[in-house]
Amino acid sequence: MLGRRNAQLMLSFGVNDVDGTIDDSTKIYSMAGSEEQNPAMSTEELVALIRQAGRTPVERDTLYNVVRDYATA
Repeated sequence: MLGRRNAQLMLSFGVNDVDGTIDDSTKIYSMAGSEEQNPAMSTEELVALIRQAGRTPVERDTLYNVVRDYATA
């Protein structure tokens, strides 16, 4: 909810869990006063954002098992 640039900044400070699932997130972002009124991102955009921050993207399930490792993709 803090925006793309802040997400990248937080990754550089050690954050390791960028995204979760929130239903009707546009309404939540708007109500929270987010600058980004269209926060949706594709998987490819999220992977690029993480890589640009110098981190390796990995998709995990609810139990944190690796679903897809983007280091080799």
